[in-house]
Amino acid sequence: MTINASVVLEKNEFVADLSDGRQIRQSGVREIASALHRAGVLAQNAQCEWRAGHRMLTAGQQVALNAEMRRLEHLLPGMPMAA
Repeated sequence: MTINASVVLEKNEFVADLSDGRQIRQSGVREIASALHRAGVLAQNAQCEWRAGHRMLTAGQQVALNAEMRRLEHLLPGMPMAA
């Protein structure tokens, strides 16, 4: 089953709403990438969005999130890290 994530920035905290109903909150790019990886989200299924009341992720933050998720995928291909 594919799990999609929508990532926004809320008050200096990354918030990811997952398609299975879970929500993940982390303070840093590497931390949110790791949490998404553990949840089974692939880099290609994580979208950075802007919503009213939230801050927009900078281009650098978006690139860093994608790069870290891809690094984790290559570290353990096809296997999300244990929760």
